[in-house]
Amino acid sequence: MKKMQKALSLLLILLMALSLCACGEAKSSAQTANSAYSGSYMAADEDWAPAEEPMPEAAMVSNGLSAAGKGAGASESAPTERPGKIIYSANVQVETTDFDGSLEKLDAMVAEYGGWVESSSVSGSNYAERSRGSVSRRSANYTLRIPSDRFQELMTGLSALGNVPYSHTYTENVTAQYYDVQARLTAYTAQEQRLLEMMEIAESVEDIILLEDRLTEVRYTIDSLQSSLNNWDRQVSYSTVYLDLTEVQEYRPEPQVQPSFGEQLSAALKEGLHDAGSFFKDLLLFLAGALPFLVFLALVIVVIVLLVKRSRKRREEKRAARKAAQTPPPPQPAEAPGKE
Repeated sequence: MKKMQKALSLLLILLMALSLCACGEAKSSAQTANSAYSGSYMAADEDWAPAEEPMPEAAMVSNGLSAAGKGAGASESAPTERPGKIIYSANVQVETTDFDGSLEKLDAMVAEYGGWVESSSVSGSNYAERSRGSVSRRSANYTLRIPSDRFQELMTGLSALGNVPYSHTYTENVTAQYYDVQARLTAYTAQEQRLLEMMEIAESVEDIILLEDRLTEVRYTIDSLQSSLNNWDRQVSYSTVYLDLTEVQEYRPEPQVQPSFGEQLSAALKEGLHDAGSFFKDLLLFLAGALPFLVFLALVIVVIVLLVKRSRKRREEKRAARKAAQTPPPPQPAEAPGKE
């Protein structure tokens, strides 16, 4: 009878712990949505309740209090505002005429600002393109992680690398989500401690199994919430910059001179001859490359033609033999009487 009473008491305590945790999560979400992240949470009787909201300044004056304090009997420590959690990121395109020099400046700049290169790639022309006389311009793609307090300084200093034709900055405010998850993590941590205390006084196997299952779920939730907070902390502490660096050539316009009709005619003739020569050159190269295939194709065609002619000749011979077999022989001339 005593064991059953202990089991029922443990079950009631577990249900009360679950309800208190759910109540704490609901109050945390409501407090986050209705206030500008300035509330605080205090623990009282193993439950969570929003702290007292600050009194408006006018009401404090009417009660004989100043904005700096609430009187001689009031607490000297005023509620502090929680810092905002803002994630900064940017996309930047840079054009440079000194590709190697700009890469060196970028590496020095990242090291100076206390950041690091998360990923990078550099591309340019290969040997096949160079053998054909085609040299493409080099380009580089960087993903940089920079301390958030140096983010604006880096964005301003990117003009030292070259021309910046495009730059866009993104901001994401995760303050509400961050402190909501933080409050839930605190509530689940308290629930974990209560479950551990309950396991110490549990006697039956059924109670221990029930408490261990709930403890596993709570710890899984704690790990998930802590992982979210750690990820936000990394993104808030270090901003992300996606940078595209492209090698260009400086354009220098030549003076415009209007050519005469004879010069235009000569240029058109030269261009036509050049195009015709390029066409026959490409055709000759194509034929030279396809010559083995053409020879093989010609042999196949000759063999097919010979086989067709041979088959046709055999059919004609068979048709002539069949016709000769169907034709009756010519009549023989009768012998004259009296002749022996």
